[in-house]
Amino acid sequence: MEYNLLGIRNQVITDKLDDPTFDSDVVDRFINTTQRWIFNQFELPFTEGRFSGVIAANQTVFEFPNDVQVPQDLVITTAGEQQDISDNYMVFRSFFKAFPKPESRESGAPTYWTSHAGKLYLSQPTDKAYQLDTFYIKKPPLLTDDTDVPEVPEEFQEVLVLGTYKRILERNEDWDMAAIVDSQIDNEISMLDNRYGFRIQHGALKMKNQQIALRRR
Repeated sequence: MEYNLLGIRNQVITDKLDDPTFDSDVVDRFINTTQRWIFNQFELPFTEGRFSGVIAANQTVFEFPNDVQVPQDLVITTAGEQQDISDNYMVFRSFFKAFPKPESRESGAPTYWTSHAGKLYLSQPTDKAYQLDTFYIKKPPLLTDDTDVPEVPEEFQEVLVLGTYKRILERNEDWDMAAIVDSQIDNEISMLDNRYGFRIQHGALKMKNQQIALRRR
């Protein structure tokens, strides 16, 4: 069975529901919901992205790619020199209090910055063009075509199958069975986190919100 939207849908309908007449649109929506849940819950290699773009001279605003959820690191490059400006981030309210009209300030290299409404705001106009490399946590693309491949690694397809199945059970108010499937999801999620949530140089990665337990409703 191919690892794509069609394959996962068929596995849910055939192997879990055993009901070939079940609405495939409902299944597809819950497959996407399950993948989004994983991306919102964890910071793992497959949830990360990188984008390289150019900030032109005399600019104070740069538009992030549409799939940026949370910027992790920002690196600017010009004339072969690189600088990481990630630590110069300011909360947007504090930023705009400190720099109410960035475009009126003297131009210079990007220093202080904030993000708001999918855009990067700089504290002053750029004095020349800079390459900006953005490392970020991304939003998963919506799976719509049968051949669309999920971002979740293929070996953990069962997470998507079980997550979809559980949501269908809850939709049908089969709470007892949903609770059983929920425990199976916990096991799969633990294996996923153990496999992908480790980096040699830094050790184990942590969940975004450590107060969120693996148990879910």
